[in-house]
Amino acid sequence: MSGVENGPGIGADAEELIGRFGASLWEYAVYTLDPFGVVSTWNPGAERITGASAAEVIGHNISVFYTAEQLAAGEPEELLERAARFGSHTDEGWRVRKDGTRFWAHVTTIALWSSEGTLRGFARVTRDDTELHSRLERSLRQFRDLFGLTPVGIGVFDRYGYVLDSNPALRELLGYDENEMRGAHIANMVHPDEPGREPLRRAFRSGKPPNEDLTQEWSMIRADGRRVICELHIAKSVRASGESFWLAVFQDVTERHRRAEEWRYWATHDSLTGLPNRAAVNELLSGTDTRGFAMLYCDIINFRRINESLGLRAGDELLIELAKRMRSDLPRDWLAARMAADEYLIVCPEPATAGGIETIADTVGELLHRPVYLRGHPPIRVSASIGIAVGDETTSTVDDLLRSAGAAVMEAKASERRRISVAGPRTISEMDRKVELESELRAALESEELTLFYQPIVRASGAIVAAEALVRWHHPRRGLLSPDTFLPVAESADLLGELDRCVLRTAMRDAADWPVKPDGNQAAVSINLAELSPGDPDFAATLDTTEAETGLDRRHVVMELLETSLINLSDRGRRTMRGLTEQGLRFAVDDFGTGYSSLARLRELPIDVIKIDRGFVADVANTRADLMVIKAIADLAKAIGCTCTAEGVETFEQFELLRDVGVHTFQGWLFAPAMPLTELKTLLAAGPLEQRTGENA
Repeated sequence: MSGVENGPGIGADAEELIGRFGASLWEYAVYTLDPFGVVSTWNPGAERITGASAAEVIGHNISVFYTAEQLAAGEPEELLERAARFGSHTDEGWRVRKDGTRFWAHVTTIALWSSEGTLRGFARVTRDDTELHSRLERSLRQFRDLFGLTPVGIGVFDRYGYVLDSNPALRELLGYDENEMRGAHIANMVHPDEPGREPLRRAFRSGKPPNEDLTQEWSMIRADGRRVICELHIAKSVRASGESFWLAVFQDVTERHRRAEEWRYWATHDSLTGLPNRAAVNELLSGTDTRGFAMLYCDIINFRRINESLGLRAGDELLIELAKRMRSDLPRDWLAARMAADEYLIVCPEPATAGGIETIADTVGELLHRPVYLRGHPPIRVSASIGIAVGDETTSTVDDLLRSAGAAVMEAKASERRRISVAGPRTISEMDRKVELESELRAALESEELTLFYQPIVRASGAIVAAEALVRWHHPRRGLLSPDTFLPVAESADLLGELDRCVLRTAMRDAADWPVKPDGNQAAVSINLAELSPGDPDFAATLDTTEAETGLDRRHVVMELLETSLINLSDRGRRTMRGLTEQGLRFAVDDFGTGYSSLARLRELPIDVIKIDRGFVADVANTRADLMVIKAIADLAKAIGCTCTAEGVETFEQFELLRDVGVHTFQGWLFAPAMPLTELKTLLAAGPLEQRTGENA
């Protein structure tokens, strides 16, 4: 080795300086070697680290401090050759002390050259890193344990994307054993459908993948071909040698995606029928030019009656069967959706191809009208009010078309003849007015701007026993509006409950100031409820709060309930009615004879008053059948201990006939019209009423 030509290193004239410098260092072993590795100098630090004195070492080859394995591999000579070739070399490894124990050495070897360029030997600095190495080894063991135990897949990849190492969780996730995984390329783990697969392969192929940390969801492919969705976290790291590698963490998010898809499906589909819902319609048609499209909004007629008479389960079965028909019988390019409880939407993209609007309406009407066979019930036929809108220049968006179809179906529902309406400019204008009226009604309810008129209910003697509260609306532009104008708006806007509460508060507040009769009695206030029902959880609490606010004793209140609302009243509702009746509240059945209540149901409910619908009273003087029906109702009321009241009494002849068949109390223009509160209070203070005739009106 002495004949090697001069290369990088330190000149031999520095050897003496190194010896003197090393003698002063206690923490480091600083020594020199001849070209063959024989020790020529040995500092106190070397004696401390190896346990061998200078006298014991100088003149001996440095290989005495190497392990048997290192000697067999020729490592001492190889390290010196590298230092001679490159000028210096740094190495780490185990070395052996004089007493046979081992220490972890960090060794830097520098070649020493003469001025003639001849290799004179080597200078070495050795540091005992045993403690540092032990800590590092413990840390690495902990990392390996964590690497193996963590339930998240982890892979170590070289700069070209090939697997250097993988933990059991990753192998289990992708279905490979350890040998199959080693050397696999990361791009081959990505599903072929994944757009980022080839860019990932190209990035690693160059040996220069991105230096930035990457977090992204990828569709991976298992060994068995199944897809698994992973959230991949890739980060660059560097070995002690300076070589780069990449750590990738694979978190399985397949189940999270499945749940998200399921949630998204049910967010856009009706849970009962499986049809798309309103959100899906907006999503499916969003951005579509709907000019020329035909949209049919179908509202099942009297569906509520089916629920009330046959039960909710039968109603659900009916809706499911109708949905099945739409999926199977309508053309594949048509869209069918369920918009609300008994409302369906059908969209035909090419009406002309389907035979035109009239043919489409007939097709849908026939589909809905075919008999439906439900378990335990006879065949049922239903019909629908159908509102049709056709997209044009003014209705080219989904919202425009929906709005037009919705306006048309409202018009169809109001028609007593043909239950089909095609939207036109007048339809939209009317809908705009209803929307405006709805907004104004909301404001009126919030500020309690509605007012009540009262119509007396009297005995045959003319004594006023009660007065029914009838809501009116003093509209700022349209004047005094009757319920017929705004109740449909309140119903479509889901404001009936709030309207009931407003009427209840106002009526009880007004009645608290009514004059008391000489006998100490006070006329009751009769309040007609459109939506509130004893079956509602907060019904009793609402009454308690209103009674406390107004100061009117509930013994002076009669709650009028529609006959149809009592048909399927829950057990809780019946218990609520009985409890409130025991506290003095009275209940009346309004419009009796128009619903489907049974005698058994009436008998088990705490009803105090039965009110005969004005439809029977109107022609009672001319139609014997109507008189016989009224007599039957009056006899029924007497049998179950109820007061029988006739509504809409307008003539003296009607009054006499009704009185003679057993009707107890009367309400109608013959005695008094509906009037403002001030007029009612005057009337109550004046005593019994006389019948109004054409002469004294």
